[in-house]
Order: sequence, then structure tokens, then C-alpha cells
Amino acid sequence: MSARIELVVSCEHASNVVPAKYRHLFEGREDVLDTHRGYDPGTRELGRRLARALRAPIILARYTRLLVELNRSTHHRALFSEFSRRLSRAERRRVLERFYHPHRQAVERAIRAKLRSRGPVLHLGVHSFTPVLAGRRRNADIGLLYDPKRRHEAALCRRWQDALRSHDARLRVRRNYPYRGDADGLTAYLRTVFPQRRYMGVELEINQSLSLGTRTRWAALQESLTTTLASVLPLK
Repeated sequence: MSARIELVVSCEHASNVVPAKYRHLFEGREDVLDTHRGYDPGTRELGRRLARALRAPIILARYTRLLVELNRSTHHRALFSEFSRRLSRAERRRVLERFYHPHRQAVERAIRAKLRSRGPVLHLGVHSFTPVLAGRRRNADIGLLYDPKRRHEAALCRRWQDALRSHDARLRVRRNYPYRGDADGLTAYLRTVFPQRRYMGVELEINQSLSLGTRTRWAALQESLTTTLASVLPLK
């Protein structure tokens, strides 16, 4: 794989907005929407920064993951939260038709458009993670998630990890942390759609202590991510 890699950016958890029709589901629990359960803080800003700098299309989720989880398969038990699970089966089906499928189809269309004229394509899913989960502190600033069986994904993430460490020695950059890159999700699904030599699915995970921290540190991190990603995209 020596050609320049084209980029498609998506943010599955960019928003904590609830569509008006479903606001009653969260009455008295609106506070949860402002937590890491409701959305991934910083991903909308970072995703737009990366897409703008690298001239890539971006697909942003418009509504909270607590209505429907765009980064899970339709058979996954976490597809609907405890709030939206109360909806009738017919209403849940309408949620899928109106919010879930359109987002995922838009990502797939953007990838196909790149593949028709160029390629290969890196699909970068931009996410962020809470610093502490279930009482355990996550020991990373950045996580790069990929399928270790797909050598082009693994090679790109190793190069990006090295570039980030060289650019900012303070950064704790780990691969396949705090989640596995081959677990159920949008990139896992798209690996079944597109051939390995044409599609790479990588999820970028940012510690929310940085995206919600000082503006100076957050701006510096965005600059590091943009600069280093641009440097590894050719993947010679």
C-alpha cells in the first residue's frame, strides 16, 4: 500500500441533543446527557479540525447515543439505553430508520465515493473516553484502536503512535486501549463490507481530561493530532 491514503472522518457520539419527540424519556434525568454516557466531549470540535485541515468529509451524529447507539450493531444489547428501551418495538424501529441507519449509510457512502476515484481509504472514527470508569483510572491520553489481524491498520497505528510521541513526548499513546479495536462497532461492520487493501478502520480515543481541560492544552493536542496524522497518511 504505497498510494496516498484518503480520509473519511466520522463522530458517532458528537452530540447530546435529544429530538423533541423523545425528550419525555429523559424527564428528571436530563443531567445524564451532560456526562460521558450522553456524548463524547470534544469529538465534534476535533473531528471538524481534522476534516478541515486534511480536506476530508465528516459525518457527525446529531443526537445523543442514549437514544440509539450508532457505534453498535442492531443485535447488540447496548443498542438502546435504559431510557430508549422503554419505547415500543415499533417506535424503536422508527428510531433506527430515522437516526441510526442514515448516519451509518452516510459514512458508507462517503467511503464508497472515495474508493470510486481514489483509495485506499482510512475511516477515522473520533471518540473520547472518561478518565475514570467503574472506579478505575484509564492510563492513557490517546488510544488508537484497530483490528490487529489487518496489517495495514496495525502499521498505520504504529506509525501514528511513534509520530505522536516524537511530536509531544508528554503524551501517553496506547494502541487498542481503553477498548479493543476489533470489538463490535461501525469500523468492525465496515471491515465486512470493504476489502482489507482498500479500507482501514481506526478509532481515535481521546481522554476527556484533555478535551475538557485547559484550552491551551486541548488546542495543542488537536494540533499534534492533525500534524502527525497528515505525516502518516501516505504510509509508504
